[in-house]
Amino acid sequence: MILHPWILGLLVGHIAVLVIFTVGLVNAWQIFWGWDYEATTEKQFSLEKKTYLISTVMSFAMFTQIIMLWAFDMAADEVAKVLPGAMCPVGTLSSNMYGWPLLYLKIVSFFLYFIWLVINHLDNQVETYPLTRKKSLGLMLIYPFALAEAILLFLFALNLNPSVITSCCGSVFTEEAGGLGGGLAALPAGPVLVAFFVIVGLLLANHFLPRRQKRELFAGTLESILWILFFVASIAAIISFIDVYVYEMPSHKCPFCLMKPQYHYYGLILYILLFGATATGIASGILTFFRRPEDLKEKALALRAKIKTISVWAMLGFVVIGFLPFVVYYAKTGRLI
Repeated sequence: MILHPWILGLLVGHIAVLVIFTVGLVNAWQIFWGWDYEATTEKQFSLEKKTYLISTVMSFAMFTQIIMLWAFDMAADEVAKVLPGAMCPVGTLSSNMYGWPLLYLKIVSFFLYFIWLVINHLDNQVETYPLTRKKSLGLMLIYPFALAEAILLFLFALNLNPSVITSCCGSVFTEEAGGLGGGLAALPAGPVLVAFFVIVGLLLANHFLPRRQKRELFAGTLESILWILFFVASIAAIISFIDVYVYEMPSHKCPFCLMKPQYHYYGLILYILLFGATATGIASGILTFFRRPEDLKEKALALRAKIKTISVWAMLGFVVIGFLPFVVYYAKTGRLI
C-alpha cells in the first residue's frame, strides 16, 4: 500500500518539506544565538540576509504542511476504496494503530504552523525585526512536530494491509463503540449544544464588549483558550447533532462522510470555516503578548483587529451553515429526529 499514488505523493511531499524544515532548523539555531540587530558586524549582516531567506522558505513549507491536512483526508478517502470494510477515511485511519494519532498530530500542527505564519508576518512589518529570535525559537520547537508527522506517516503507510478487514464509520462513531469516536457519538445533543452556544456567546462578548487596556493580556489569553474550547465543542456538536440532520439518520454520526460529493461537499465548507475561525481566533489572542517595542505593539494591534474580525465572521458562518440542515429539516417535517 505504500506505493498507492496518494500515499506515495504524501510521503514524497512530507520528506521534501522535512528537508526544508531541517535546513530551517540549522539556520534558526544560528540566528537564535547570534542575532543582534544593534550590531554592525559582518556576522550580523550575514544573519539578516539569512533571516529573510529562511522566513520566506519556511513560510512556504508551513503553508504546504497546512495544505497537507486536507491532502491527508483526500488520501485516506481514496485508500478506503481498496480496504475491505472501509467506507470513508474512518476505515483507513482505523486500519492500523498509527492512523488516528497521525490525524490528531496533523490537527495540532495545523494550528502551530498557522500561528508561526502570523508571527512571521507581523515581524516582517516592523523595520527592526524584533521577533526574529522568537520566530527562530518557535521554528526549533515546531520541528519535532514536522518530524513526528513524517515518521508517523511512514509507519502508517507501511502498515496498511489491504487483506485485513478494517472498521467502517458506522462501527466507530456509534454509542456502543469504545474510544474517542464512541464517546463523542454517545454525548447527548442537549448539553453539547448548550456548551457550544455558551462558548459562542462568550466569544462574541469578548469581541464586541469594550475592555480595559490593562486587562488586554488576560483577555487575549482567555480568548485563545475559548477558541480551543470552541473547536472541541464544534466537533462534538457536529458528531452529536449536525450529522443527524445532514444524513437524516440518527445512527449515522460520521464527521468525515460530510465531505463526500453526495452531500455536496457540505463538510468541506463547514471545516474550512471551523479551522479558519479557530486558527485566526487563537492567533488573535496570542498577538496580545507582543507589547514591546511600541511600533511592534501598534502593528500587532492592527493585525489582531483584522484577524479577530475574520475569526468572528468565520465562526458565525460555521453556526449558520452548521445548523442550516436542522432548520431545513424542521421546516419541512415539523419534527425533530
